[in-house]
Amino acid sequence: MKVEFLLKGHLATYSNCYGILTDKAAIVVDPGKYTTELKDFLVSNADKTRLILITHAHYDHIGGALQLREETGVKIAIGKNEEFALSDMAYNLSGRFTPAIPAFNADYTIEDEEEFTVGDVTIKAFELPGHTIGGMCYLIDDCLFSGDMLFYQTVGRVDLPGGNITDMKESLDRMMWLFDDEVKVYSGHGEVTTIGHERKYNPYLR
Repeated sequence: MKVEFLLKGHLATYSNCYGILTDKAAIVVDPGKYTTELKDFLVSNADKTRLILITHAHYDHIGGALQLREETGVKIAIGKNEEFALSDMAYNLSGRFTPAIPAFNADYTIEDEEEFTVGDVTIKAFELPGHTIGGMCYLIDDCLFSGDMLFYQTVGRVDLPGGNITDMKESLDRMMWLFDDEVKVYSGHGEVTTIGHERKYNPYLR
């Protein structure tokens, strides 16, 4: 399995967007804005099973999803308890920091601890609220796509719509119990880390 940055963001700007590529699957995680590179990734892998996978519905993680679906026909999946926010501008912050994102719906919704396949890729989903109400983290092999729950030596903010500090603490505790130290964490912003590194050095996990 190959994981690559299709869009690399910073903590204060657009999210990291990842491409996951195998012999039979092509997955885009969190298309924060539309780019031709994202479109080309999906179009060039049209012979594979494809999916647009969203961790949570803030504007910088969903901004390119609708146009990508319209131009490529690739379907969109998001957590069951987060789908409402795709059409709720007050929650997804669309129009507050960027031009408004048209309301849209997902093609699939995912529940906590649901396991599903895309081509030859098996994905285990975990609903971990705190940064948002229904944010999801996705485990593929030893790679965790954590959205804005866990970053390199910090964690997601809780002062935006859907944030809750109690939920965040509970979700972080659950993450540390669920995932081994060797699991690589592909965060919504910033650099790649590991569960082991965060367990040791992240001040919010002590």
